[in-house]
This record gives sequence, structure tokens and C-alpha cells, in this order.
Amino acid sequence: MEKLSHATESIIGENVERLAALFPEVVTEVREPDGSLRHTIDVDALKERVGDVAEGQRERYQFTWPGKREAKQEAYRQIDKCLRPCPEESVNWDTTQNLYIEGDNLDALKLLRNTYAGKVKMIYIDPPYNTGHDFIYDDDFARSKADYDAESGDYDEEGGRLVANPESNGRFHSDWCSMMYPRLLLARDLLSEDGVLFISIDDVEQTDIAKICNECFGMQNHIANLIWQKKYTRANDAKFFSANHDFILCYSRSSDRCVIGKLPRSEEMNRAYKNPDNDPRGPWKATPLHARSGKAGGVFQYTFSNGYVWSPPSGTYPRYSVAKLRELDESGEIWFGKNGDAVPSRKTYLTSLGDDGVVPTTIISYKEGGDNHRAVEEVKGLFEGKNLFSSPKPTSLLRMLQRFANLAGDSIVLDFFSGSATTAHAVMQLNAEDGGNRKFIMVQLPEVCDEKSEAAKAGYKNICEIGKERIRRAGKKIAAEVEESNRQLKLGEEPKGVPDIGFRVLKIDSSNFEDVSVEPGEFSQDAVLRYADNLKLDRTPDDLIIQVMLKKQIELSASIEKLDVDGCTVFSVDGGRLIACFDRDVSVEVMTAMAKMEPDYAVMRDASFTGDDAVSNFAEIFKNYSSITEVEVI
Repeated sequence: MEKLSHATESIIGENVERLAALFPEVVTEVREPDGSLRHTIDVDALKERVGDVAEGQRERYQFTWPGKREAKQEAYRQIDKCLRPCPEESVNWDTTQNLYIEGDNLDALKLLRNTYAGKVKMIYIDPPYNTGHDFIYDDDFARSKADYDAESGDYDEEGGRLVANPESNGRFHSDWCSMMYPRLLLARDLLSEDGVLFISIDDVEQTDIAKICNECFGMQNHIANLIWQKKYTRANDAKFFSANHDFILCYSRSSDRCVIGKLPRSEEMNRAYKNPDNDPRGPWKATPLHARSGKAGGVFQYTFSNGYVWSPPSGTYPRYSVAKLRELDESGEIWFGKNGDAVPSRKTYLTSLGDDGVVPTTIISYKEGGDNHRAVEEVKGLFEGKNLFSSPKPTSLLRMLQRFANLAGDSIVLDFFSGSATTAHAVMQLNAEDGGNRKFIMVQLPEVCDEKSEAAKAGYKNICEIGKERIRRAGKKIAAEVEESNRQLKLGEEPKGVPDIGFRVLKIDSSNFEDVSVEPGEFSQDAVLRYADNLKLDRTPDDLIIQVMLKKQIELSASIEKLDVDGCTVFSVDGGRLIACFDRDVSVEVMTAMAKMEPDYAVMRDASFTGDDAVSNFAEIFKNYSSITEVEVI
């Protein structure tokens, strides 16, 4: 019977398996210091298989910085941490599909990877902009194992692993790049094949983050570099230019699978279509017959039925062939102006646009996406006029990006720099609008609020407290608005359902188990007794079931039911897919009852068994009653 590992999965091991599947002949074995054998890749054999390679001092195109190697290794490093449930801070714990994870987002991405790889349709992040004043995550790649193991998952009064990155720092850009690189490597694994990533950024690190994304996602998967007009007023005291926009980089997991959603046509767009000649096909607008790019050919001329001889202007090319121009001319789809002597153009009809909306442009105006002022006012409106965030994003911008992401009704949206939780607010709003059941996963470090800030004065200790409260208040507001609109329905209209406005709070912490990996000679008699049960004293079965769910690739929003079986607490997760019991001295009768439930997975603790015979009984019982069940011990 296998023991369930406490650490996250080995990404390097997975990569070795992928290479082995492609090129079995490059796999070899090496002996570890403890004498065990491990499969790895014979680099020389791999070079022979792939041919010419770039190595050593050979010139090549690359983007690098001091610390890049360590940053890449950080993404692959396994961790022994857990997510601890916090129902008392949650909303609708038993029924919600949404998650709020409190802790370091690098740890969160590693913990989520096994369960959510390939399942996230959209990722949006608004990372620190590296202005010389913001904080960045302090990933200390040089720390020792003892230092790492000593971490408790708590954060000190200065925000724990957040550190200032002043412009005077000689590694100003390098530290920021090292912080972003492993997070984006892991983020790619979470995206579905048709998923998209959006990153809000200013022009200080825009070029660097684009190069990192080109490396992590592939240059071919760059979709667009959007411009968001975040201000509509001019900062006249600016030294050079008034910075009125931010960038939003868009990358896909696979550009071949990515489909960008269209936007609904606005009344302003519709007003561009007229019908001055009373065309029975309806309103239209004139579009040029030439293009500024295309295939250059010889001299192009076409004589229309009214005798007008047309050629594309110098430096442009015809959009249509002679045959197509003749077809348009004969069908009356060419416009020569009111007097019939203007440069000809094609009529593009409003009806030709279809009902699925219009292709979005790369510029998002403040009128469409909102602006900084609107974003601040949104938060103030939820918190009795208090200005708790300095630069939140407006929900209208996030709703627009979610439309670009072409989200299905049950898609997962991840934001691992959650901050003011605008993304969660926007997901709930969009669900309220169209009846969808999109799910959000928010991740945020509990950064301590400055004691002079309005947030601290309002009683909030850290950013997470404000973010969770924002979701609670926004959810209540959305539910009230839906219920109010249902009271004003016209005859025959269907009432809207209240969307999922809940969320499960989970907090990253150190391992649920004591570290017993010491040499036998280092154990004292007291230690042996203390570690007879290696579960930490402050940990509960509720903590363990979350850990097992992650290991068994069961989503953290799945149902968790507690059953009383002959006086023992038995967890039934995701409709009985996982059955677990972590009580002590579990009887054969309880194990038999668990086996008769025929789950996919059954898990118990070492301490649940009264001896080796009981462990054997556990496996045998399931062989008899549910041979398909995967049985493991934690």
C-alpha cells in the first residue's frame, strides 16, 4: 500500500517522463547518495537526438539577468506546505464554488498545480509595477533547507516576504524579473489549451514582462498588447508626459485554440451606419476599396458601369478582384456619393455584422473599460466612502477582459495578485448578467496595512481582510440588485437567479506533519514518543482532507460531507469519489462500511490503525468490496 506524499509533485520528474516518452533512448540511471537509483536524462544522448544545439559561448538570442537560473529552479522546487480551511471567514462554505487563498502566490501556484493544471480558462494579474516605491515578493533562492523548513507560513508586521525595491538597488530590474519568472512558468501549466493570460503593467517593466512571457508561453502565443486609458484628465505637473494609460499584455496557452470573444455593438457603433439612398438592405457605411497592405501586382484599373475608372491610390492595393468588383457593382453595393461622382467605396451593411458582436480593438477607452477614478469610487461605494485602496482596477475593465477571454458559463478565472479583489467582483457581476456559473480563485499575500493608512484606521490589519470583505459586500449588493430586478419583471419575463456570491477561504501554512526525517541516532526517547503520531498538535482532520483533495486532483470547491459511521467521522468528498477517515483506532466495521461506498480513493492515517495487521486488513477489505478503489495511507 502506498503512502501519500506530503510534498508537491516533482515538475522535473514530470519533464523527464515527457522526454522519455518522446526519446526513450536518452533515459539513463544515476545512483543517489543513499544508494537508490533514479531515472534521469543523458544529455549527450539527447544532443545526438536533437542535432545542432546552442550551448557554451555560442551566440544566440536570449533574454537573461542575474538570478534567472535560480528563479527557474525556484519554479521546479518542491514544497511541503498545505492549505488550511477557514470556514469562519468564508461565505456559503458548503455550497460555493469560489476560492480565496491567503498566502504567498508562488506557494499557492505550486499547491494548485496538480489539481488545476489545464483547467483555468483565464488568468488576470496586476502585479507590483516596480516603480521604486512598490513592494515585491522576496524570493530568497539562496536560503538553506533549515531556513526554509523553519518557515511557519505566518508573516511579520512588515508583510513577511514583501520587500521594497528602490531604484537605487543595483538589481532593481533583476529582482523584479526573478520574482515574476517562476510564477509565470507555473501559471502556464494551469491554463487550459484555449486559455488566456492578461497582465496589467506600466511601461517600466512592460518590455521585460513581454520577454519573460515570450519565453514561458512562446512568442507565437502572444495575442495582443492592449492599451487601457486609465485616466481621462491630463496631469499638467508631469515632468515629460502625462501617463494616461497602462498596458495589458495578452498571451494564450495555444494561439491555435484561442478564440477572443467579441463585444456587443454599442449604440454609438450603430449610429455610424446610415441609409442615404434608401437601400432596401438597410443601414450601411462606406468602406474603401483599397488596402494599405496586401499583395502588390501590376497596374490595376476597373471601369464601373457608370463609366468611372478606378485605380487604388499610390502605395495601396485593391481589396477585391475584378470579378468581385463586378459583382458588387451589379448588385448596387458600390457608393459614388450623393452626386454620383465621388471616389467609389463599398457599402458595408449593419446586418452583415451578425448578432455575435464586433471584434475588439487593442485600445480600451475609459468610456468602455472604466478608469482609476471610477475604480476608487466603486470601492468607496462599498465601504461607506472610505478610500481603502490606492489603485484598484475598475470592474468594467475586468468584465471586458472576461468577455475577451470568451469564458464559458462554468469557466475558472484565476487572479494570483488579487489585491482589491476586483476580479472576483467582476466574475460575480458577469454571472449575474448572463446567468453563468464562472468560478474564481483569488490568491493574495496578507500584506500588512500601513498603520497610517485609511484601511488600518478602519480596522483592517492586512490586504486580505479588505479583499475578503469587498467580496462579501459586493456579493450582497449584487444579490440585492438581482432580487430588485426580479420584482420589476414584465409579463412573460423569466426571473434571474442570484449568482454564487460565496467563497471558501484557505490559508497557506507549513506542513500538517512534523519533520521526522532525522538520523536514528539523533532521536531521543522523548522525541520517539512525541513523533509516534507525527501530525502537528494544532492540525485537525479538516486540514488533512484538504491536503488529500489536492493530492487526488479533486477541486477544492468540491462538496465535503462528514458522515458518522459507528462513532467515527468519515469524510465523503465530491459525491463519494474520495472517502477518508483520520480517527484513531478505526474498527474493521468502519473500514468495511467505507469500502462498501465504492469510492475512487480511500485514505486513512497511520495513526488510524492499531497495528500492522490493521493496515493489511484495510487493503484486503477494499480488495473484497471495492477492488477499483485506490487505497493509500497518509
